[in-house]
Amino acid sequence: MYIVISGVHGSGKSTLALEVAKKIGGIYLTEAVDELVAPPQFGPKSKEKLASQLWHARQVILKEKRVVDDKEKYLCDRGWADIYVYSREILGGKERDLFFSIIDFLPKKLPDLHFIVHIDPEALKKRIDGRKRDNLESWGEDDKEYALRINEAFVNFAKDFQDLRPVYLVEVSGPIEENVKKVLDIIKKHI
Repeated sequence: MYIVISGVHGSGKSTLALEVAKKIGGIYLTEAVDELVAPPQFGPKSKEKLASQLWHARQVILKEKRVVDDKEKYLCDRGWADIYVYSREILGGKERDLFFSIIDFLPKKLPDLHFIVHIDPEALKKRIDGRKRDNLESWGEDDKEYALRINEAFVNFAKDFQDLRPVYLVEVSGPIEENVKKVLDIIKKHI
């Protein structure tokens, strides 16, 4: 089973994916150490926006290549939805057109379950303020208006696809234990 957890930075999606993977005995897929392509600066302040989005797309491809055993449960921190949502916000004009002209033709593995996390704006602001990252400001992750636009774009993505495939919008403003339980309850219905 291939499960993807998508959402805005600071929402707790990485922690959620890791904790759920532990609970179900799954394999946690996060960004790979990439010896071929070093990560560029990310976010709205990046001077390499196209390169950063291509790097993230490469990461999704590398994660999907690890999904090889139908008997295993794979929990992926970020997937194609994240690429689409962030790229629409970060890239403009010709860069966006070029990016999607490439991305749209790449083979993609659709998740068996896709969780889109959503967080209350005030909770998101608190979590971003509480992040202990050196690159928070340089990446623009501290730009709360940017984060709120991304957060809302994920809600719209979930609404657009919820009738087409197993996409679940999960509110994650509460404690991690509560958020893990919400996701596990949905997963149990599909196992």
